Amino acid sequence: MLAFLDTATAPPRTQIMESLSHPRLTGMTREDLDALARRLAPRQIAQTERASYQRRGAVRQPVSRGGVFPQKIGDVERVVLAVLYLRKLCTLDVLADALGDVSRSLIGNVVREIRPLLVETGLLPPQRPVTDPPPSSSPPHRARTTHRQVDSLRLQ
Repeated sequence: MLAFLDTATAPPRTQIMESLSHPRLTGMTREDLDALARRLAPRQIAQTERASYQRRGAVRQPVSRGGVFPQKIGDVERVVLAVLYLRKLCTLDVLADALGDVSRSLIGNVVREIRPLLVETGLLPPQRPVTDPPPSSSPPHRARTTHRQVDSLRLQ
């Protein structure tokens, strides 16, 4: 936060999420995506509280805090990640690597939390268009990647 105030440059996470929320990837405008995140926010809070209640086995104590650790992924980010995964544009590993500071399992948990909310509201994202491969008489070719090719990709 201080680096942002001192240098006036956006943090990398913000830039990454800006790229991931592009309308071509999400299948909806940024305004629609923001509206979807706002619509799902109360349900996300209720879902989180319900899960906390089940873990505790009782109501929250009057003097207790809402949680000790802040969430690594915000509500809007959760919706964007779930939409990208459900549109089958990215794997959990790709999304985790893109963000850098979260694990594959955390992204999987996010998708498992958000998907029922999208189904419940009838707002599942449209699937990406599937293009049929051209017909061919030969069996499908399986590309092989050599160690040299992988090393050259890492150097770029």
